[in-house]
Amino acid sequence: MILIADSGSSKTDWRLIEDKKVLQFECKGLNPDFQSPDTVEKEVLSVFDRQLASQVSVLYFYGSGCSSASRNKVIEDGLHPVFINAEIHVEHDLLGAARAACGNEAGIAGILGTGSNCCLFDGSQISREYRTGGYIIGDEGGGVDIGKRILKAFIEDYMPLGLREKFNARYQLSVDDILENLYKKPTPNRFVASFARFAFHHREDPFVAELIHDSFEKYFDNQVARHKGTDDLQLSLVGSIAFYFQEFIRKVGQEKGVVIGNILEKPISGLTLYHCSISD
Repeated sequence: MILIADSGSSKTDWRLIEDKKVLQFECKGLNPDFQSPDTVEKEVLSVFDRQLASQVSVLYFYGSGCSSASRNKVIEDGLHPVFINAEIHVEHDLLGAARAACGNEAGIAGILGTGSNCCLFDGSQISREYRTGGYIIGDEGGGVDIGKRILKAFIEDYMPLGLREKFNARYQLSVDDILENLYKKPTPNRFVASFARFAFHHREDPFVAELIHDSFEKYFDNQVARHKGTDDLQLSLVGSIAFYFQEFIRKVGQEKGVVIGNILEKPISGLTLYHCSISD
């Protein structure tokens, strides 16, 4: 059995492959920046019983935050006690995004979900990437950046009155409520990114449209443009933000002279196809 996992900050999608039969599972996000091996193990066991897990021979785990050996070890140490007979590969979610969106073709690949990043992909492995500052100082174009811009406009009272009334009616949050979620409660990145949904529902409002456009401009300028000498390669993306805001992305791409390729909401289906093709 082959097991594939794609884990973002919010949830993990699993696909179990046996003789061309595919089973689907889902659990909370497994991120080494926010969890320990014990919590990883506990969450995985909420989805897989030990008997089924013992039949997995190879596990490919692509995760948000899995960007170094020490971070990857947190996930590995949580998976090994469950998948006792599996050869386990823990990789960064950026490699998963590239393999899902580009398949076996070279290209520029990126993630626009809760966070954001970008890399150069040679058809098998990442050949060039740059570190990002994460949700506090980076993640341009991601849900956390768009949500941050919405919250900033609300907190600092420059959101247009009509839009502010709609925000109040939907969320019924005071500024103090927002600040408590930002600085005193766990997973503030998820909280901030949740307000990208408000931006999507009001994307035709001129204030919001400009806010969204500027967020994606920063993504192209700060991340995509760093891959110089790749004018003949398409930019392919995965993630909910990429999928739902693709009209803005394609517009900014046209303005920047970047050809947009595939845009997938979730990488897991593309990863399933990729691993089925290389295992044949």
